Amino acid sequence: ETATLEKVEVTDSRSQAYTAAAAPSSSKLDLPLLENPQNIQVIPRSLLDDQGVVTLGDALKNVAGVMPGGYYENWDYYRIRGFAADFNTYIDGLRGPNGMSEETFGLEQVEVIKGPASSLFGQGPLSGLVNLVSKHPRDEFFARSEIAYGSYAYKEASLDLNTPLGSGHDLLFRLPVMYREHDSFVDYAHTRTKYLAPALTWKPTGATSIVFLGKYKKNDLVHAMPLPAAGTILANPLGPISLDRFVGETNSNRAYEESGQIGYELTHRFSDTVTLRQNLRYDRVVQGWRDLLYPSYLGADHRTLYLYPYNYWQDWRDFAVDTRLEVAVNTGAIAHQFVGGVDHYRKDYGARWQTIDFSDPAAYVPLDLYTPVYLTPTYAYQPISASRSQTRNTGLYLHDHLKLGSSVTVTAGARYDFAKSDGVEQNKFSPRVGATWEFRRGAALYANYSQSFNPQGSYMLTAGHQPVAPETGENWEAGVKTAAADGRLTATLAVFQLTRQNVATADLTHPGYYLVSGEQRSRGVEFDGRFSPAPGWELTAGYAYTDARITKDNTLPVGERTNGVPYHALAAWSKYAFQHGALRGFGVGLGGRYYSAQVGDETHTQYFELPPYALVDAALYYAHGRFSAQVNVSNLLDRTYYSGAYNALYVLPGTPRTLRASVGWNF
Repeated sequence: ETATLEKVEVTDSRSQAYTAAAAPSSSKLDLPLLENPQNIQVIPRSLLDDQGVVTLGDALKNVAGVMPGGYYENWDYYRIRGFAADFNTYIDGLRGPNGMSEETFGLEQVEVIKGPASSLFGQGPLSGLVNLVSKHPRDEFFARSEIAYGSYAYKEASLDLNTPLGSGHDLLFRLPVMYREHDSFVDYAHTRTKYLAPALTWKPTGATSIVFLGKYKKNDLVHAMPLPAAGTILANPLGPISLDRFVGETNSNRAYEESGQIGYELTHRFSDTVTLRQNLRYDRVVQGWRDLLYPSYLGADHRTLYLYPYNYWQDWRDFAVDTRLEVAVNTGAIAHQFVGGVDHYRKDYGARWQTIDFSDPAAYVPLDLYTPVYLTPTYAYQPISASRSQTRNTGLYLHDHLKLGSSVTVTAGARYDFAKSDGVEQNKFSPRVGATWEFRRGAALYANYSQSFNPQGSYMLTAGHQPVAPETGENWEAGVKTAAADGRLTATLAVFQLTRQNVATADLTHPGYYLVSGEQRSRGVEFDGRFSPAPGWELTAGYAYTDARITKDNTLPVGERTNGVPYHALAAWSKYAFQHGALRGFGVGLGGRYYSAQVGDETHTQYFELPPYALVDAALYYAHGRFSAQVNVSNLLDRTYYSGAYNALYVLPGTPRTLRASVGWNF
């Protein structure tokens, strides 16, 4: 006989931890992070919410060795372990469309893979990749609405609705929807964002599950352009330039981005040991920049910045699919977890652009940086040019995770890629091998070796009119991981050396052509830690020492550091929510980050450094029943800093003190 017991609800008074035990979409196997011989960090939704994260850069500041910041305000720039890894962001394990900025409201978590991921994901940067995990439906009803107001006319309204459909719980639906508008601290610049991401889970049988994922996003904005180094971080005889100075005219720097995606994640379990998974997504992105005024040169009077106008329209369509089989078998005392599969990515890209005759001095637009008079000029555009390109990548991969006894694992695998861009095919074999040893419960030593490859574009030709060979790289890494105190403590300490090879550099004997004789190397130490020492108390901290240098080149100075990489980077955050007494429901958050000086000129034609800076962030929380309220303050001490630079004309000031308050209701 069976007896039906009354429903028992178990609640935990401790706030949701910042720790994570696994990142399956980053390893294509559901491995505990302790058994993965690579440094993978997860930024969970709870941390994003507590810090009031809006941009991807805001999220990535929590990971040691990742340096966010660039020279345009509305793009996702970041470096991992000393080398650029932006414009290679993955979404749910598939290569993303790389738009202007990824929306964090629709994310469940952010996963950062440090070091090469080519053996699983194919072509990509040596330094690592970022994978964004979308919000998926859950088997429960909840709905949360929120409104927020803040500095620089910030306004946001959002709803996150989740509900089972029907009584059998075989259909689950989720709908995050959000509208946001805000101005920049730069005069006249602003952004308007519309976003929704419906998701539906269907479980036709107990062994099969399909998650359908959709997304629509539209950005309308006026760009805030960077400022010259002279008058910001370098001396100008006329004094400092106001950091809120708008580089443009009254009718310039307008842009829009509209994107949509649809796809699914299929899981079918043939048995307890064999599982088939397939991820598929189609994206379309349309972007337009109208009368974008780019800095060209600073006049001899030290105050007139000459700009050139640029129109640009692009339309690209991405299709990505990854089909893999996971098999768990035992051979004697060794337990195997195999994953093998094939993935395919295709991109069809079209662009049109329009600019000036650069040899005509009258075509440039002058702007007085100290006493600007904004006008509505007409621009001397040349006829529209156009281009189309195609990318086709197919990869075959096989990996085996072997568990030897209870404490030792070995992970080995490889991938072979067929990469074609505009008819030029470049193939590559990418191996990886690593091991872990759990020398005591909850603590493991690990080491790995892996390689990467990254095609450099069909437009980069050698003197023999052949495309340059793909950039390659290798990574040596070792460290120690811990996952203790019932999962409340996770930490990783790693040492690494990356060698970036076949870097394209100018062929000095054949101007306009390239050689692949460049090389760059990065060495460093990283520490990432998350800890929940007591109910309601969460801590996260990270430190990185990164020494990234040019070791071979024809034009860049050998021995110099790479652009935008500080030797030292430190970040920490702590939140405490009172659990008892008169202050129950209240909470406080405090954190900060420090970056030492960075090289500011990528071309090294005018060497300068961005000054070191330290920022403090704070937050206050209140929750009672279904109601919650939150106040976040970024750059609490209102420090002046510069978050990135490309050269002496492209220096981006950081955002001054910003306050944002929100109230929410859980239905």
